[in-house]
Amino acid sequence: MDKQFEEMQTRMFELESQVEMLQSLLLRVIEQDSTLHNQLKTELEYVLLKHDLPIEKRHDVSFFLIRLEKAYKFENKIPTLISFHEELKQVLELEELSEEVSIRLIQEYVRRGIFTVGNMIKYEK
Repeated sequence: MDKQFEEMQTRMFELESQVEMLQSLLLRVIEQDSTLHNQLKTELEYVLLKHDLPIEKRHDVSFFLIRLEKAYKFENKIPTLISFHEELKQVLELEELSEEVSIRLIQEYVRRGIFTVGNMIKYEK
């Protein structure tokens, strides 16, 4: 049983190392192609952020969006992109986060029909 557990731990470590290597390689490829750079880097940053978020932070993001949605429905408050972005960074406890990731998050939740106030937030598409 212990041997199986050690083998599984070793395999998991190998897989995590491979994923990190692939992420690094993909970032280098994107940075070399300037036309793809901005779009793919933003998308990759968003996907990696979502993937690496602990479950508590995912809930915090959901509560953040619900709070903004309620403020819109009951008080007609529409956040600016800058205020949304800064609050999102606080919710995630991040010092750096590209504004494009905030836009991507807004777009995803609007598309799902969960964050209707997101349609009112002004940003360049």
